[in-house]
Amino acid sequence: MHLKTMNKAELQAFLAEARAELEGLATRGADLTGADSARFEELEGLYKEARSLIAAIDKRSAAVIDGFDAGTITEDNGTTLHQTRAAKSNNPLRGKVLLRSDESMTEWAAANGEADSADISIGRLLRGLHSNDWTNAEEERALSVANQTSAGVLVPVKTATQIIDKARNQAAVLLAGATVVPLSTSVTRVPRLTGEGTPDFYAEGAQRNAKDLTFDSLTLTARSFDRLIIVSNELLEDSDPSAAGVIEDAFAKQFALGLDQAALFADGINPNPTGLFNTAGVPKVNHGTNGTKPTDYDWLVQAAGNVLAQNFVPTGTILSPRTATTLQLLKDTQGRYLSAPEGLPTPYVTNQVPNNFTTGTSNVTSALFVGDWSQLYIGVRKSFTIKTIDQRWADQNSTGFLAQMRIDIGVAQPLAFEIHTGILA
Repeated sequence: MHLKTMNKAELQAFLAEARAELEGLATRGADLTGADSARFEELEGLYKEARSLIAAIDKRSAAVIDGFDAGTITEDNGTTLHQTRAAKSNNPLRGKVLLRSDESMTEWAAANGEADSADISIGRLLRGLHSNDWTNAEEERALSVANQTSAGVLVPVKTATQIIDKARNQAAVLLAGATVVPLSTSVTRVPRLTGEGTPDFYAEGAQRNAKDLTFDSLTLTARSFDRLIIVSNELLEDSDPSAAGVIEDAFAKQFALGLDQAALFADGINPNPTGLFNTAGVPKVNHGTNGTKPTDYDWLVQAAGNVLAQNFVPTGTILSPRTATTLQLLKDTQGRYLSAPEGLPTPYVTNQVPNNFTTGTSNVTSALFVGDWSQLYIGVRKSFTIKTIDQRWADQNSTGFLAQMRIDIGVAQPLAFEIHTGILA
């Protein structure tokens, strides 16, 4: 009997047979003599050997599995037997479709193998495009040659996502908790819940009614989103690294302002996306025929309560600087400032909420948004292009750069929000 030539299944079958025979022999106790005693000793040795071989097979299997995950398969003595693919990442961003506002696009791209190795300085790139001065900017010059298209220079994913992340840290809708959807294709469908059943009590034997969760999908289409940034030539010509940071921050700020405006107010007329204000099904509350100036926080408390009543937890309030100031100036009858009630959603202020809406006879009203901002989806492509416009602002000793991202806006659950209009403050 050659146990070493058996596979695991054969060894396990042998163990079962040997165990049964050993148990039978063992019941004879002192009567076990002669050939039966020799058979018992032989089986006992084979049984132990078979168990050792199965343990070795299990150890080897585990090593192979671990080795494939780690990228290397080794022998028991530590010798490398086979080098496999790269280690399987346990990064929670790998394969993730929706990113919370605190999750980095740069880290997402790296976790999903979509980030290139190039780490380009936008400041040096713009200086080179403007003046053909590529001092200490060999990578940027190579990029401008290799990635030049009719639309401009395609910025590498790593650098682009770093600027996108800077913009995300300044956009009110993202600070409030909007969900980012990295767009790997021009059209992306994101599943969303449209209905959920409720459990019921049933008598024994009664017919059960199916009340399954129901889903559909929200389609995000990458749309060209251009921002024009004017940079002084003095800043472009400054080789100090801090100048590059200023330029990158300017790009990020412009994208952040544009994201807020589009996410809140885009009209949905092609090629524009549809912002929250113009999304069908989002509840709106108007403050009077001709607008009303807030005198307390009751209406804001009620707005948050209305969102809660729809089974969503409001994560933020977005409002104009004027409205935020008016609320901070609220006083009681004795002139003491009123404190906002505890539990109100965190306010996020942006000048992208205008104060010139028309409500009845007034044309100076504003709007305010309360909601669970995780239900606002912002689709973002991972790169953008930059095109130089070098003559139009020559009399200002400045150069224009047209930066183009591709984004889209979608509201997953309209009832997760409430919009107040006609605010005279």
